[in-house]
Amino acid sequence: MTMEYASTIDIGARKQRRDGINEDAIATAVFENHHRQTDRPVGIFVLGDGVGGEACGDVAAFLATTVVRKRLTDELLGPGTDLPEAFEIDSYEPTPPTVDTADGSAGSISEERIRAAIQDGIDAAQQHVQEFARTIGGRPATTLVVGVYVDGILHYGWVGDSRIYVINERHEETRQLTRDHAVTNDLLERGEIDDEVYARIHPDATAITNAVGGSAHGQPSVDVEFGTAEIYRDDIVLFTSDGLIDAFPDNRSLRQAYQQASDVDAVREEIRESLVTEDEIREIVLEAEDLHDAVERLVSFANERGGKDNLSITLARDPGTTPSPDTPPFRGEIDSRELTDRETVIEPAGSDDGTDATAEPDSANTERESDGTVDSDSDGSSAAPREGGTAKVVSAGEGEPPSAAVTIAGDETIFEVVDGVTIGRTTDDREHTPNIGLVVDEDDPVESNHARLEFDDGDWHVRDISAVGTFVEETDGQWAVLLSSEGAALHREHGFDPTAAAEGELSETSRLRDGTAFTLEDPRKENPITFRFFSSVDHARNRTRWSDSTGGRPFSGFRT
Repeated sequence: MTMEYASTIDIGARKQRRDGINEDAIATAVFENHHRQTDRPVGIFVLGDGVGGEACGDVAAFLATTVVRKRLTDELLGPGTDLPEAFEIDSYEPTPPTVDTADGSAGSISEERIRAAIQDGIDAAQQHVQEFARTIGGRPATTLVVGVYVDGILHYGWVGDSRIYVINERHEETRQLTRDHAVTNDLLERGEIDDEVYARIHPDATAITNAVGGSAHGQPSVDVEFGTAEIYRDDIVLFTSDGLIDAFPDNRSLRQAYQQASDVDAVREEIRESLVTEDEIREIVLEAEDLHDAVERLVSFANERGGKDNLSITLARDPGTTPSPDTPPFRGEIDSRELTDRETVIEPAGSDDGTDATAEPDSANTERESDGTVDSDSDGSSAAPREGGTAKVVSAGEGEPPSAAVTIAGDETIFEVVDGVTIGRTTDDREHTPNIGLVVDEDDPVESNHARLEFDDGDWHVRDISAVGTFVEETDGQWAVLLSSEGAALHREHGFDPTAAAEGELSETSRLRDGTAFTLEDPRKENPITFRFFSSVDHARNRTRWSDSTGGRPFSGFRT
């Protein structure tokens, strides 16, 4: 029997009224071989919820979904369908393996191979979105959910808060396979929120902690989470952006009611009734005439509830696989929760629910975890990050305290650093890539190990370890040039005296204080990648008194 699937995207009722755009994207490919009594379908399903507004988030979602689909198709199509030995031809003897794969066989489609292909595809998408970001000077980003179905198994990976569910008709069960990369999930796990109902209307309920893109200068590899689930004949797999569950647009009123309630249970029930729940989704899907009808019914139902955000939905099933076992199987890596109300942003949200004021997305870097202030309803508008917000903290380097922090101008990720952390250009050689890596143009002078942060005698310093120099901003827009002894020697070999050019004695290091800006590029360059140093993560969180809207203060000159 043929694999069945249906997909759609919809702008959503609220954005339709506001003449907004649809930033979601879907890319699908289904391939099948049939011989005798054997069917072997391979399904590739990719869905993205773009972040950043017109000509930004929608392009990020389109680029990411199409790039991942192509990469997976190129890598998996042949091994997925065109293996004669899979069709039980008695007289056929397969050619001895010529290429060793992860599990020791040639042309196999093992879980390891599929996960590696998903990771490679998402990394390729990350690099395409970063290149687009450098072209437009913006910070486009997107969530992604990716599913590869073969031999009755769904292999999947995800970044952000778009989701995958399995709806089982026999057991009337809905299982969420993914776990949202969301601020409220982190708060619940840390015990900072102890009420899951309140988490749905929390001020940061609109914030995600991971995305593809978000900066032109992030790490080229994305932190992807993976899972695997067996799929049965009476299963329907649902891929969806948060627009399906994010229907009710007025979270603020519910939050106020919750905070002021004498009868909290009654408010909890009101909150549940405002959401599109798993039970309602299952009922709509199972009562529909076919998958196409189910997709349209889901869109209509979400819009009737308020249609707060764009909607993207894919439904898929394989009638030719095995029936469900008598006992409902456990699938997914987490306990299923009721559908929550969340709107795509990168944390922390710069505005309350129901408004369009937001801030920009943020960067991604070493151990890529993006967080910033991007609202899918903002159409690209921006605001300053909220003081004391819940910006994501990423560890850069390993070592004992003391630790400090650095940020990149215009981004919200905080990098916690220890003595010896290096900063520079990201390379394909993972053993020699810096702790904080930048993706820069080929002709950019940034080296792979360009600068090092050091703690000595109670003070933090930045040391140049490059051949071209590091620049540290002092007062009144004056910049000091740092140059390693090796770099200075190299310059002199070519007849250039860096000391004379700097009009003073050259130094390799400079002391860092809270708010000190430094860059690996000449600060006279347009929009140089500018770092700021902070003596602690807490100081970095409260950094709004240092304006980074232009990437640093205006250039005035050099002094040593």
